[in-house]
This record gives sequence, C-alpha cells and structure tokens, in this order.
Amino acid sequence: MDFKRFSYVIVLAALAFLGYAVHDTRTRTEEGQERPNAIVSYVTQPQKPKGQWVPNETVTGNILAANFAQGQRDWAQANLYLDKLSTTMASDTSTTLRMMLLALSAGQFDRAAEYAQRITSSKQDTDASLPEGTMDAAADGRDLAALVLMAQAVRAGNLEAAEQKLLSIQSMALKAFVQPVIHGWLKAGQKKPVDSTVEGLSLLQALHRGLAAEWATQKETANKVFDSLARAPLTATGAMMVAAYDIRNSRMDEARAALTEALRQNPMDQEAKKIQDALSQGQTPALPPEFSYHLKGVTAGIAMAFRDLAQMMMTDGAGESALIFAQMGRSVRNDVPALAIIVGNIFMEQKRYDEAVLAFQSVSTADIDYVDAQIRLSEIAVERGNNEAAIEILESLMKSNPSPRVAYALGEVYRAGQDNKKAVSAYDQAINAAGGTPDDSLWSVYFVRAMALDELGEWDKAESDLKKALQYRPDNPHVLNYLAYTWADRNINLIQARDMLLKALSLAPADPYITDSLGWVYYRQGDTTQAVILLERAVSLKPYDPTLNDHLGDAYEKAGRHLEARYQWRRALDYADAVKDEKLILSIKEKLAYDQKDVQEK
Repeated sequence: MDFKRFSYVIVLAALAFLGYAVHDTRTRTEEGQERPNAIVSYVTQPQKPKGQWVPNETVTGNILAANFAQGQRDWAQANLYLDKLSTTMASDTSTTLRMMLLALSAGQFDRAAEYAQRITSSKQDTDASLPEGTMDAAADGRDLAALVLMAQAVRAGNLEAAEQKLLSIQSMALKAFVQPVIHGWLKAGQKKPVDSTVEGLSLLQALHRGLAAEWATQKETANKVFDSLARAPLTATGAMMVAAYDIRNSRMDEARAALTEALRQNPMDQEAKKIQDALSQGQTPALPPEFSYHLKGVTAGIAMAFRDLAQMMMTDGAGESALIFAQMGRSVRNDVPALAIIVGNIFMEQKRYDEAVLAFQSVSTADIDYVDAQIRLSEIAVERGNNEAAIEILESLMKSNPSPRVAYALGEVYRAGQDNKKAVSAYDQAINAAGGTPDDSLWSVYFVRAMALDELGEWDKAESDLKKALQYRPDNPHVLNYLAYTWADRNINLIQARDMLLKALSLAPADPYITDSLGWVYYRQGDTTQAVILLERAVSLKPYDPTLNDHLGDAYEKAGRHLEARYQWRRALDYADAVKDEKLILSIKEKLAYDQKDVQEK
C-alpha cells in the first residue's frame, strides 16, 4: 500500500505575499494624495504625554504599526492596527486577506469570517498588479478564505454549504493535501457514502477517511480503510490508532497485531502494554478517551482534521501555518484534544506569553488536556522568572490531579531554582506514582534526577539513574555524554567513556559539549595531541563557555604551551558566573597562581 507523505508550505507563501501586498497597497492608495495633507495630518494630531505614544491615525501609520506587530508575531495588535485602516484600504482584496489571516491567528473567528466573506464575494482581481511569483500565493490566500468560510458553515451545521466551499478550492497544494482530509467527514455528515479507496492518499488522509466512515456506521468502508492502514508502514502512534479502531469494533486479532507493531517501535509504551495485557487476559481494554473523540460527530472530526494538519505543519517547521490551521480547528470546536495546547505551544515558541496563557487557560478542568495546560502555565511562569507561581500551580495540581507527569514538572521547577534536594524529592514522587517504572514519555525523570543527585554529591545514585535512562534511550547523545563525561572527570572507565562519546558525536557532530567531553577523555588518557584538536573545536563552537575554555587551557598546559594555557584560563574567568561557577573560578585561580609562581622560580 503506497501511502504518500506530502510536503508543503501553504500559508507561509500567502503570508509572504501579504507582506508585499500591504506595502504595495499603501503605495497605490497614497501616491495620488498630496504630501502636505499627510504632514498636516501628523502635525495636527493631539500630542501624547511621553510614554504613551501611539501611531498617528493615518493609513501609513497604521500599516507601519501593523507590520511591526506582525514582525513581533503579535497577531492581536497587528489585527488591531489593520482594522483601523480606511474603508478604501479595507476593500482592497490583498489587504483584506492579510486582515483575515491576522484575525484568525489572534483567535478572532467571527471577524476572520467577515473578512473571508468579503474576499470571496469581491469581483476585484488584483493578480494583474502583482509582481511575478506572487499570483499563486494570492490564489492560495483566496482559497484559505474559502476554508475559513467552510469552517464557519460546519460550526453552523450547514454541511452542504461547507462542502461547496471545500470543493471550490483551486490551489493544487490545498486540493492535494487538505481537501481529502476533510471531505470524508462532510460526506459522512450528509449521509453520503465515504470512499473506501486509499490509493494515493497520505496516512493522515486515509486515517480520517476511516474515522469518518466509522462514525457514519459505514462499517464495510471503515474496515477496508483500516485493513489497508494495518498493511502500511506505520509509526507507533499510527499503529495505536489502528489498534484502538479494532478494539472499538471487536476485531481483537487485528488489534493484537497492531499493538505488536506499536510495541516493536516503542517498547517502553506503558499504555500499549496495558492494553495488550488486557487483551491477553480476554478482557476488552478501556481506551483513553481521546481515541474515541471523533465519535462525537462531524464537528469533532473536522476540528480533529485541522488539528492533525497543524501538527504535521509544526513537524515541518511551519509554525505560522500551523497556527492558522489550529485556529481554524478551534473555530469549529474548542474541546478537541491537544488543539489548544498546539496553539499555546506555538505562542510559547514565539515568546508571545500573554496569548499562550489565554490559550492554556481556555482548557477547562473537565478537558483531557487540563493537566498539560496547567503544566505549560507553570513553564511560562518559570520563563517569566516567577518560580513561586509555578510551584503554586503544580502543587495545587498535585492535590487535584496527582500524576507522575505533574511531579516531574514540579521537580523541574525546583531544579531550575537550584533547589536540588526538593527536586529529587519531586522526582521520587514521579517514579513512585508510576509504580516504580515511569513509562516511555517520562523516561527522562531518571536523567534529570541523576543531574540533581550529582549536584548533591550523591554520585553512586546518580550513576545508577543514568544507566536506567540509557535503558530507555540507548542512542540519546546527551545521556551518553553526561555519563561518559562524569566518568572522564573522575578518571574512570575511560575506554568505555570514549566509545560512548564517539557514538554520541556521530549522532550530534556539531555539539560543543560532546566534542569537549571526548577531548577531555583523550586528555585523561594522555593523548594530548588529539585532546587539543577536539578541545579547540569545542571552544570554536561555543567560545564563551568557561568550562570549555578551562579544559583547553589544561590541554595547552600539558602540551607545554604555557602562554596559551594562561590565556584560555583567563578567558574562562572572564566568562564564569560568580555563583554558578564558584568551584571552577577557585580552581582556575589556583592554576594561575601556581603557574605564576613557577615562572618566578625559573
């Protein structure tokens, strides 16, 4: 079965076009005006007190402010300034398109739909005035307007109108990638037969076709689609989706086969193990509620489709595109598992913390994602330097929703605040709450507890945790590096440490810390030439790290390059933090003092 993996950049092309469109519209709108009018408009503006400046209320002022806000990814402010544009400007199709996308990004769904309606009903054709290369983006933008109106029609329950909007799309990218994901749901909602053919479809498209058929009780079609999926190369997540379908429909033999594949790819998946154990005991496993969310109906299925499209765009590194599609999903239905989390995560990546907070706070206590949302809120508090607020959020969450993940997050906050004793206690709670064995999603609890224990001087316990972490992630370069470096620093297990670091460096060849660790192993083994080569490379990759400069100084000293050694040690002192690097500073000062004494004696 040949399932395709589509690659695309849909909305980003439209946004690039919009950046041109606003500049071009300003030029065309204003070039017939007399410049003195603009000057008078500025001079006669009421003077604002210092600290309260706002752009002058002209087309140019609002466009410049909107451009700046968009550059800062402040979608709400960008939309606010664009909304102040004159009626003449707003009637320009390209500007209206930009306003629609910004309103959608800011979660202003009704306003986005108003702009979309204006775009699709406009007779104006601006393509002829666009430079070569932007015409396709303009067409994609109009098709995005059709998608916005389709989402609005779905929310209103008008599936016939929604299908018309979906089928009106002309963009090849949208037709090839987006249309098949959603069309099956619109057919199912209108009691039309869902197509069982999956040839030429992506995994995502085939999956939603099968889910739509299942909800519509078109059992033969659903079985055909999921049988085809089971024969295709699947990710662990995809195999779990197939297994969940089989369990819901009492196809237990097929479910066992799908679970075997899921566990082959992800042996530490405790959820899959629990379901498999229930099946082996002749029981019908209880599935997590997110596996059955699509059975709530067409709005649920289409909102899920937008969510899955957004997730794929995030995987492709298209964050702005993902935000547009995730917000379209929220405009249809806002309780879709993971949808608000996706939006909030995008805002967090863009450091738009106020918007991220609003997204996470929109998740109610009854929602599947409530714990995730609260953990994200605690992470934002830490980013803003308010560890106390983060601890308060997580301690409250531990009382209402105790779980390994919450305890783990609490430990991370304590460790960020250098309170390693409380961090270890929280990590202990995480492991105990998991029955002594965290599932695959929490494997890193051993890694972070090891770091906290190491800081507390409890190396034997730390080493044991690092070895457990490697059982979960034997190819994780950072776990390999941490254990191997600590061995090298203690001058033990050097051959094993070298082999581990060679493996880690093959996995992350440009990592300065792994490069430094391998150089440090060679230093400990007495291979000064190889140590200098690697340590020089590490410092070139991260020039301002005090530990890396200190190590290079030691290697130079051992190689008889005394002046260069002193230079590197002094560099290390310049870059060291007085609190965090206190031990390192004392060590370097001792080396410099000893080196100076040796020079004087000679």
